[in-house]
Amino acid sequence: MEKITTCVFDAYGTLFDVNAACLELSKEVGDKWKELSALWRLRQVEYTWLRNSMNEYIDFWKITSDALDYAMETLNIKNIKLRDDLLSLYLKLKSYPEVKLVLQKIRKMGLKTAILSNGNKKMLESAVTNANIKNLLDEVLSVDDCKVYKPASKVYDLVESKMGVKKENIIFFSSNAWDMHAASNYGFKTIWVNRFDGKLEKLPGKPHKIINSLEQIEKILKN
Repeated sequence: MEKITTCVFDAYGTLFDVNAACLELSKEVGDKWKELSALWRLRQVEYTWLRNSMNEYIDFWKITSDALDYAMETLNIKNIKLRDDLLSLYLKLKSYPEVKLVLQKIRKMGLKTAILSNGNKKMLESAVTNANIKNLLDEVLSVDDCKVYKPASKVYDLVESKMGVKKENIIFFSSNAWDMHAASNYGFKTIWVNRFDGKLEKLPGKPHKIINSLEQIEKILKN
C-alpha cells in the first residue's frame, strides 16, 4: 500500500447513524418506524443518482425532505409535526459510538482526516458539531462545491483540489458499498465499513479491506 497520509470518511451511514432520527421517534412513528427509516434512506440516495442523470442538482437538504415526504406518503403517515421533528433530528444525527475515539487515534498517528459527503455544508456542520468531532477533522468537504453527487468523479476530485493530497495517498472509508466501489474505481484505497453484513455490489472497484466497525482502522493503518 502506498504511504497513506489522509483518511477520508463518508458521513451518512459511516460516521453518523442514518436510522437515529426514526429510532428516537419510534414511539411517535409506531411499528412502521424501521420501514419508514429504510424507505427514507433508499429514496434519499436514489434521488441523488436520478438528479445526477437529469443534470438537476438541488442541495441534499431538499433531497432529504423530499425523500421523507415520499416515504411518509407511501406508508400513509400523515403527521406534519412528526415530519418536522424527524427533519430536525436529521440535522443532529448521532455518530456511531466508536467515531470520536477512532478519529483521535488517527490524529495521534500524524494523519489528516476529512469528511467527503453528499450532505450540504449546513447539514454537515450541524452533525459534526453535535458529535463534538469538529476539532478532529482537517476538512469537511461537501458536494455543494461541485454541484453533483457521488458517484460522479468530480466529488472525489474535491479531496485533491481542496486538500492538495494525491489519490494514492488517500484511504477512503464508506459504509455504502456503491460509494466504496466508485471511490475504488476512481483510484482511492478503500475500506468498506460493512456494518450490517451486506454484500458487495456487481460494480467496478473493490475494497482494500472489509470491516464491520471503525474500531478496526488502527490495525489496518499500521499494517
